[in-house]
Amino acid sequence: MKNKISLKISTYSYLLLMFFLPISLLLDNIFLIIMFLSTLFNVKKVRDNKVTYYLLAFYLFILFNGLLNYELVLEKENYIKLLPFLLIPFCLENIDNEIKLKGLFFLFISIIIIQVNSVYGIINYYYFTEGKKYALKNYSKINEILNYERPYLGFFSALNIIICFYFFSIKRKRFLSILIAVFSLILIIVISARLAIIVVFFTGVIIFFKEISRRKVMIALFVLIGTLLIVLLSDSSLKERFNQIGNDARVVTWNGAIHSFNNTNKYVFGSGSGQKTRIDLLEYYKNYEGFISQDEKNRFISKNYNTHNQYLNELLRGGFIGFFLLLIPQIILLYFNFKKNNVIGLMFLIAIMSFSLVENILDRQVGVYLYALLLSLTRITYKVKE
Repeated sequence: MKNKISLKISTYSYLLLMFFLPISLLLDNIFLIIMFLSTLFNVKKVRDNKVTYYLLAFYLFILFNGLLNYELVLEKENYIKLLPFLLIPFCLENIDNEIKLKGLFFLFISIIIIQVNSVYGIINYYYFTEGKKYALKNYSKINEILNYERPYLGFFSALNIIICFYFFSIKRKRFLSILIAVFSLILIIVISARLAIIVVFFTGVIIFFKEISRRKVMIALFVLIGTLLIVLLSDSSLKERFNQIGNDARVVTWNGAIHSFNNTNKYVFGSGSGQKTRIDLLEYYKNYEGFISQDEKNRFISKNYNTHNQYLNELLRGGFIGFFLLLIPQIILLYFNFKKNNVIGLMFLIAIMSFSLVENILDRQVGVYLYALLLSLTRITYKVKE
């Protein structure tokens, strides 16, 4: 009886965690704790989960590397922030795959909520404030307008397109799936979310190579590619954002990260500290002469941007060992999903890997949740109907 109750608590906690993921990290933390405690009461049912072991190895390396470099106290907040990294895959093995898939619908609904809220902000900006004076793509307060951070809104929108494809594939909520997928793509284009459009493109490529025998999917793929070509060949703000990649702040931060790595003698174990990485980057910004203006240089110094690339961040913090410990589970899961012809799992994995290329995803609590959840969900075999 107790096992059934704890299993129900785990199930409801998981569904609520998925729903509040884009909305409230406070509630997500609460539901994760509840899910973890209920899992402990039903621990006998927990199956072997290699993802947990991979992430545990990465976490322990970061912890002990910080200890060896006398950075344990300074990095304490980062270690606490990464705890969901371990708890989520552990807890999800206590939940049936059918329930995990239901969680996608809860995430689907919550993403629509933040999308609609952002559309309200865009309409308000264009019609009631400064929309006619400043282009949305260049406006410094774009996150305030969208009521969300643009990179994460774009990424969640790309995730919703993947979820829509899954619903469409299992012949469930087909009209709604098409409607929301188109809505998400339009929103990505309007807010000029470059990463999101790249994720959508790669998922389209996966469909092309893994589902090529399906005529309807082929048609949908050609429509998608046609849409992307129209965007890239037009005078849209998204095209302009791609053209400005060479001047993007990330290029400066990536060059700074590479410069720091080339000038270190800690190639194997790294510095053991994320704070040390930020200090090195700050020194690079102070001495960098490629800024187009003093104002831009002051902005970099005042904000002290991180590496905006999880892989570069791990090279600096954990050296080659930390880098490979981060990469190994991704490579193994890529092989597993490719071998099993698990299209949806591949899409989720490519999405999170792409996001890690342009964001320090593990520096943000929501990023830790996304990383752990998506890696865990790629272990499900998504059966689609022919």
